[in-house]
Amino acid sequence: MKKHLLLSLLLLSLGSLLHAQTVTITFTGRDTNNHYLRLDRVDVKNLAEGWQETLVWPDTVLTMHVGTSIDDAGALASSALQLSASSANPFHGTTTADLVVKEAGEVTMDITDISGRTVASLRETSLQPGTHHLRITLSATGIYFLTARMQSASASLRLVNSSEGGLNAIEHTGFVPTFTTSKGSTNNAFHLGDPMEYIGYSTFNGATVESSHIVQNQNASESLTLQFATAQGMNDGLPCPSSPTVTDQDGNVYNTVQIGNQCWMKENLRVTHYSNGEAIPMGDSTSLTLPYRYCPDNDTANVASHGYLYNWPAVMHGAPCSSDNPSGVQGICPKGWHVPSNAEFGQLIYYAGSMSTYQCNNNSFFTAKAFAAQTGWQSYYDQCSPGCNPSTNNATGFSAKAAGHYSNLGTTNHYFYAFGGVATFWTTTDGGCNDRIYMRHIYHYGKHWQEAIQDKHCGLSVRCVRN
Repeated sequence: MKKHLLLSLLLLSLGSLLHAQTVTITFTGRDTNNHYLRLDRVDVKNLAEGWQETLVWPDTVLTMHVGTSIDDAGALASSALQLSASSANPFHGTTTADLVVKEAGEVTMDITDISGRTVASLRETSLQPGTHHLRITLSATGIYFLTARMQSASASLRLVNSSEGGLNAIEHTGFVPTFTTSKGSTNNAFHLGDPMEYIGYSTFNGATVESSHIVQNQNASESLTLQFATAQGMNDGLPCPSSPTVTDQDGNVYNTVQIGNQCWMKENLRVTHYSNGEAIPMGDSTSLTLPYRYCPDNDTANVASHGYLYNWPAVMHGAPCSSDNPSGVQGICPKGWHVPSNAEFGQLIYYAGSMSTYQCNNNSFFTAKAFAAQTGWQSYYDQCSPGCNPSTNNATGFSAKAAGHYSNLGTTNHYFYAFGGVATFWTTTDGGCNDRIYMRHIYHYGKHWQEAIQDKHCGLSVRCVRN
């Protein structure tokens, strides 16, 4: 009798053990330089059983239960809400965050300071499953907490603000839908040795890219690396993925160029209206407050190739200065694009210096030729300057045009400087002096980008960056 009882208990325990056995797969994305890439989603296919599951970021782990399908009570639940920083933290007044919502429903968001006082709130009555983009602005320095709540679920993110943003606010700025429900566990049948296929998807330089496929018989838990055929610099000089061109309010079409992780206009702005339809006046004088545009070298024939020169009030369209990266200032740019900050130009220049293909004489500082267009530059003898053998310029594809700049003395004496000699570009960043702003420029005789501060009334070129 005892033998039968022991045998029954043993078989019962063994059956429970087999039923409870699981195989867990952990996924990581890597590019060809072995740099980490975030997996936006992973498709998992069981080729023997004929089912498919999709993991959606931030889920990168799938648990499969050996045996027949299990009920929902056996599935691993993942949080209905997840918050993560999507830009710098600590930050200077403004930052961004991503809120992942697993199921449709009402979500409330609050920002509280370290004492527990609520300083900003946002209520969304029907958020759909997916990743929701948030812009956070805080008026005072300090430590804060962003908390999202949905029914009984909640998620929090610690925020550290080191500057004054002017106001306290949470803004919903965009949404990427989830095509299938994110899961950490599947209820589908799985047996040891089943043939499985794994495919990863990631965002690289603004476009969705697919990993190499892994097809194998799955006999045990393991960590898998999904390899992407992408690398730093691979798309440099090409039109931006998903945005090969951009059209302004006037209908002008501009080519774009991908350089590192930034997408820039490849041409100087030549718009005469803001995106709300308001006109930008043609200037016959200068102003620190009124917006004006000017023809390069005071010749309308130059606008098609070199764009307009704009004073800083025209560029900003009433927006305050910004040193953030990204600046967050649409200003004169088309919708979906913005005026770059000094930090964004710094990112562009530093990136070029890190790539040997953009250096002159193997000097990471000498990258002027790599940004300068191949035409329109005054001649100069130094081999690392844009004016020397211009046909070798423009390795990045940025195509900087030497449109010069504009100023005046008094109300009648107009001065158009250095057409063919210098490319000048406004930033959104305060130069630290009254009525002066940071600008970036390349001289026909220079080997590198230069940084300076310029009076707001002057006319300079504008390049926009994609949001």
